[in-house]
Amino acid sequence: MEPLDTASAIAAPLGTVGAAFYFSPEASARAEEIGIDVVTLYAAGRGGVLGGLSPEEVDDEFFFFKTGMISGVVTAGRTMADPDAILAAHLASADDYALATFGGLSGSILPEFQTAAATVISALPTGSWALADGYRAAPARVEPAAAAYMSAVILRELRGGVHRDAVVAAGMSNAVACQFDQGDGYFRLHGFGDGDMVEETPEVIAAKEAVEQATERKMAELLSVLDDDGCRALVVGAGGMLDATSSPRRVD
Repeated sequence: MEPLDTASAIAAPLGTVGAAFYFSPEASARAEEIGIDVVTLYAAGRGGVLGGLSPEEVDDEFFFFKTGMISGVVTAGRTMADPDAILAAHLASADDYALATFGGLSGSILPEFQTAAATVISALPTGSWALADGYRAAPARVEPAAAAYMSAVILRELRGGVHRDAVVAAGMSNAVACQFDQGDGYFRLHGFGDGDMVEETPEVIAAKEAVEQATERKMAELLSVLDDDGCRALVVGAGGMLDATSSPRRVD
């Protein structure tokens, strides 16, 4: 399987899987333990992997949100709970979600995915994609399901960083980058409104498609450290985790 085909095949599954823990019951429980809500845990926890950045600097790294939206949540969160506690709860919620959701995947799906993902992740340069770097710096997960899931999270952040680079290189705004995706739900979820919209013209759609193609090419370059079996392991693992994410989960 070619790296470009692999990049295309894992994009949507890992986009869903890697974000699935953000507002999960596990995340809500971890947030409640430290006296914050799950939205604050998301913003301040995901932002917490970036280290000691200011709320405004965190806001800048959350490129696909309207400017100022994330900084306000991070600032509020840091007044309600210790930043280290928020980060720990965020990472623990990912582990909790992984064990509840992916622990039942059979056979070699997760181990082979993890081996392939680790090969890609270990070959990445540092200093290019801050959120991916932040999750990479987290302590290694011991449980196989948690380890594989954290790799899925990192690969999702990697693609997001690569996509941001392509958007910026094209001179496209963050608002336009979000518009026309999944109706306008994604656009509005990220804080944009009617005043941020542009007309849907062939030129705009073509520009967005060119950005997507640039993203795919760069991801393929980063996946080129894998052989055919490694590429297939990523695709099969991403698909298996997506199926598990969509299935009823165990209740302890």
